[in-house]
Amino acid sequence: MWNSAIEELERRKRAAFELGGKSNVAKHHAAGKMTVRERINCIADEGSFLERGILAGVDQNREGNEEGHENITPCPLVIGIAKVNGQRVAVSGDDFTIKGASVGRLYKAKNAYFAKMARRLQLPVVRLLEGAGGSIKEILNIGYTELPTWNDEAAQDQVDMMSEVPVVSVGFGAIAGLAAMYLVQSHFCIMIKEQTQVFVGGPPLVKAAGGGNFSKEELGGYKVHGYVSGVVDNIAESENDALEQIKRFLSFLPPNVWNMPAIQRDGQDDPKRKDEDLVSIIPQDGRKPYDMRRIIDGVVDQGSFFEIGKYQGRSQITGLARMNGHPVGLLANDPRFLAGSFNYDVSEKFIRFIDMCDTFHLPIINLCDQPGFTIGVESEIHGNIRKGVRASFAIAQATVPLAVVYLRKCFGVAGAAQKTAMGFCWRYAWPSAVWGNIPVEGGVYAAHRAEIESAQDPKKYLNELQETYRAVSSPFRTAEAFGIEDIINPMDTRELLCEWVEIAYEVERKNLGIKKRGMRM
Repeated sequence: MWNSAIEELERRKRAAFELGGKSNVAKHHAAGKMTVRERINCIADEGSFLERGILAGVDQNREGNEEGHENITPCPLVIGIAKVNGQRVAVSGDDFTIKGASVGRLYKAKNAYFAKMARRLQLPVVRLLEGAGGSIKEILNIGYTELPTWNDEAAQDQVDMMSEVPVVSVGFGAIAGLAAMYLVQSHFCIMIKEQTQVFVGGPPLVKAAGGGNFSKEELGGYKVHGYVSGVVDNIAESENDALEQIKRFLSFLPPNVWNMPAIQRDGQDDPKRKDEDLVSIIPQDGRKPYDMRRIIDGVVDQGSFFEIGKYQGRSQITGLARMNGHPVGLLANDPRFLAGSFNYDVSEKFIRFIDMCDTFHLPIINLCDQPGFTIGVESEIHGNIRKGVRASFAIAQATVPLAVVYLRKCFGVAGAAQKTAMGFCWRYAWPSAVWGNIPVEGGVYAAHRAEIESAQDPKKYLNELQETYRAVSSPFRTAEAFGIEDIINPMDTRELLCEWVEIAYEVERKNLGIKKRGMRM
């Protein structure tokens, strides 16, 4: 009885799977890109994608033509639920083969439903973006211009999900407008080298506004947003690389704030492993750099470190790792860039990372070698002190357990921002650690300038004063006064932190749910 309706249903589904048609799909493939459905199949566990709204589209032959189903233009947004490494996620993907994935009323309606679905089902969100925003042609279809605004309920879902579920995004082409907003409205976002460009306004708009004539790559390519602006977190070499990074990022996070991250023990890395290189890796000369990532590898579960924002704010390392299978957030200073100092470009990177870890109950380990704020004219022009103080508020307001290991330097306001000011903080120091309000090298001369300059041998007198201060600056003096709880053998760092992380997880399990502060953007 319903055979004809079932046949019509199947024809309409086939039309949806044909995307923008064979010609447009061929052009997409010729540009070296996957289609939206190929991307979903690539990231989702095989056969797990449950699509919603597959029939949504615009019928071009509404006037009673019985073959009208062949002229239905599908909505350029594919949404649904899939499993990624066994974990359910909400997935949305732009279909560039249909009108460049331009945003219209149907797109907005599906996207609003998608946000509501993800929030109500408490699912992580994966956005696969490749759209250029709205199209001016829609004005002719609806007969008037719309005042730019958010749909109240949809806007609230988009904002609230950032404090409830992990949100990750990948840009696959030149994206602007709404797609660009969604890209950055994420806990982790990726662009593809020489394939993705991100704009507030693309080259034609910039040129029309008298802003100059730029290529897409010059205006919004990976060298702009991956290295300088920090608009994106990571850069991928290919589409497959981007999707693999998304999978790996999600493996560290819980599905939502009402759950703890999953512990993944594979038994291949002993929590009591001792790396002998840690004893000698920090130079005796405090002005010489060293490889902080080598220390990270010696402390965390082998092969588990996943760096975030590697090429922006390079004096600050941020990333995810595991300690005896427990996911943690990891902070470290990189002495190879600006001596690891806190520069203006570190601030937002630091804030977003702390907020993300705090939101999703990831205990934080901080390997500290912080000489202080970066100084100089450029730092002052960029308001380094204001941005740095904002960053210090993020760590002060975080409630997730924090462990700090002082490796070498910790000075001034930037040094104070390496631990929470109000919460309980677990602290260790290596014998190589030095700290204070100001380093001996600069502080002694500033404090004793008149004496030094009037001395018979100023250089000799300066050296004698510095040696006197260095003796008092020994970390063992601080430990005697209980100003630091423990000074440890660097080889014991991993074992002690693996024990700490178990305590941290027990504490944070009692703190599940939405944090009062929420996720800052």
